[in-house]
Amino acid sequence: MNDDMTRARSTADGRGADAPVPVQSSPFGSLRKALEGAVFPLSVEQLVHVARENGAPATLLTLLSSLPRKPFASLEVVEFSLLNHTPRVAPVEEPSSSS
Repeated sequence: MNDDMTRARSTADGRGADAPVPVQSSPFGSLRKALEGAVFPLSVEQLVHVARENGAPATLLTLLSSLPRKPFASLEVVEFSLLNHTPRVAPVEEPSSSS
C-alpha cells in the first residue's frame, strides 16, 4: 500500500492519519486493538495509559485498572488475567428482616 492509499483510507472515514482508531464495542474483543503497539513487560498503569492512548472504551480501562499490581509479560498474560480476575467491588448488604 502506498502513501496515497493510506492517506485516502485514513481521511475517508473522517479521521486524520494520527487519530486513534476506535476499538470494538466488546471490552475483551477490543483488548488487542487497545494494546496495539505495547512493548511488554508493562505495569497496570502502563497498560491503562496505552489503552487510553489507543481509544479504548471506559469499560476496558476500568477492567485493566482493576488488575493486580504486578508486571504483565505479554498480551496473552493480560488476557488470561482479565478472564480469571474478579474485580474488587464493595459487598452488597442484604436487607435485614426486622419483625
